[in-house]
Amino acid sequence: MTGTRPTYELNSVAVHLAMLMTGKVILFSGDHDHIWDWTKGESSIWDPNVPTSINDPVLDRNLFCSGHCQLADGRLLVAGGQSTFNHPLTIIFSAIPIIPLVLKLGGKGAADHDIHTFDPSTQTWTYHDKMPRARWYPTCVTLPDGKALIVSGTHSHAGHSLFGGFINLNYEIFDPTANTLTAPEKFIDKIDMYPFLQVLPGGKLFVHSENETHFWDIDSKTMMPGIQFHNKTEGTRTYPGMGSCVLLPLDPASERARILIVGGSTKLKPDNNTNATNVAEIFTADLSDPASSPGWERVPTNPLARFLCDSVLLPDGKVLVTNGARMGLADDNKEEVMEIELFNPSDNSWTVVGRLEKPRLYHSTALLLPDGRVLIAGSTGHSWIRAAFSPQRHFEHNIEIFSPPYLNGSPVRPQAADVPSSISYNTNFDVASKDADNIDMVSLVRLSSTTHNNNMDQRCLMLPINSQGSNKLSVSGPKDATWAPPGYYMLFVVDNNGVPSEGVFVKIG
Repeated sequence: MTGTRPTYELNSVAVHLAMLMTGKVILFSGDHDHIWDWTKGESSIWDPNVPTSINDPVLDRNLFCSGHCQLADGRLLVAGGQSTFNHPLTIIFSAIPIIPLVLKLGGKGAADHDIHTFDPSTQTWTYHDKMPRARWYPTCVTLPDGKALIVSGTHSHAGHSLFGGFINLNYEIFDPTANTLTAPEKFIDKIDMYPFLQVLPGGKLFVHSENETHFWDIDSKTMMPGIQFHNKTEGTRTYPGMGSCVLLPLDPASERARILIVGGSTKLKPDNNTNATNVAEIFTADLSDPASSPGWERVPTNPLARFLCDSVLLPDGKVLVTNGARMGLADDNKEEVMEIELFNPSDNSWTVVGRLEKPRLYHSTALLLPDGRVLIAGSTGHSWIRAAFSPQRHFEHNIEIFSPPYLNGSPVRPQAADVPSSISYNTNFDVASKDADNIDMVSLVRLSSTTHNNNMDQRCLMLPINSQGSNKLSVSGPKDATWAPPGYYMLFVVDNNGVPSEGVFVKIG
C-alpha cells in the first residue's frame, strides 16, 4: 500500500472489472506479457477485507475487449474476447480471412466467439460455447427474465480496422439455467461497438450508440419503429470517443426515468486532435410511452471536459465521475484528467471532490465497493500500440480506493442488520437499525461490471420506507423485474446527514 490513499499492486490489469456476490472484485484482461495471443488471459481476485492477498484464477483465453453482465445466479457472463487480427503475424491473413478459418477448423478459433462464465463461489472460469459470429467490443445486459442479451461488437476485427463497418447487427440471448445461446436474430439496422443499454421499468430497453437513441421492446424482442432521439450536442458519446452512461436512481413513484451521459467527443468521428466535450446530457424517458419521451436535454451546468471516463452510482443517489483524457480517441488520447467530480441529480451541480493518484486513460475502470468507497483501476495509457509493446511501462497494475465526501471525517455510520438474504418482488420487508429514526433513504445498488467506460450492470433503486422507528424500518421491495432485473444487489441505509451504512448483499427475484 502506497500513496495518500489506499493503493495496491495486483498481477492483472483491470481492463475488465466486476463486483462479485462474495464481496470480492474480479479484474481480467489478456495476458499483459502476451497481449496479442487469443489463447492467453489473466485474472485476479481482490478482497477489500484482505486487501494485500493475491489470488489469480486461471484464465486460458484472452477475454480482452469482451462484454459482460451479472447473471441472476451470481455468475458473471463474459461474451467475446480477443481476435486473431491483433497478433502481428496474422494481420494480413486474418483480413483475407484464411487464418481464422484454419484455426476454427482446427478447434483453436479466436476468443471473439467465446462464451464464458465466472463463478464467484468456486472462483473458476468455465467455457460454454462459441457464438456463430464473432463479437469484439459487444455489450451485454441482464433482462427481466434473468437471461442475458448480447448485442453489437465487430464480427471481423480485421475488416473493421481496415475498412470500418462489419458490426454484428444480430442479438443472441444466453440462458443461465441451461448455459445455452439462442440463434441469432436481427437487433437493429445500425449500431456501433459498445453501445449503452439500460433496462427501463415497464419492459423497454434504452439503446444508445454514437448520438442516437432507440427503444427495444423486451417482450416482443423488436426495435420499436419510428422512435429515434438525438443528443442536443455534436459528437459521439460511445466508442471511440466514449463517455459513460448512468441510469439515474429510480423512484418507484415516478412514471419517468432519467439517463445521464457525461463525457464523450465533440465530433462524431473523432481523431487524435479532437477535443472532449464538457457537456453532460440527461434523457428523460416516458415509461408508459417512450415515443412521447421529452428526450435529451443539456445539464445546465458543465462538468470538466473529458472522455474515457467512468461514472459510479453512489448509495446516496449521487454520481462520482473519474478517469479520462481531454483530447483524442480511444487508444490515441492526450492530456489526462486527474480531477474526480461528483454530480448531484437533485440540483444538477458538479463538484470536484478529489484527484487521482495516477492517470487513468484508455482501459480504465471504476466501481462501488460494499463499504461505500470507490475502486478506481486500469489504464493502458495514451497509446495501445506503445502499451502492447512495452507493457511494464504502460499497463497499470495499481488500483486505488477513493472515499467519497460522505465518508469525510470518519463519521459514525448508520447500521443495517437482519436484512433478508433474498427479496421477492412487490413485497415488504424489515431492516433492523438502531438508527431507524434518522434514516433518510434506503437504496438498492446492483453489482457492477464495467469495461471501456461502459458499466453494463449499474443501477440504483430508492426503496420506499413505509414506517420507521423502534429500531426497525419497513421497506417496500422492487415492483417487478423490469425495475430490478434478478441478481445480486447491495442494500444501503442512508442517514439524515447523507452518510451510508455498509452495503448488505441481497438477492433480488
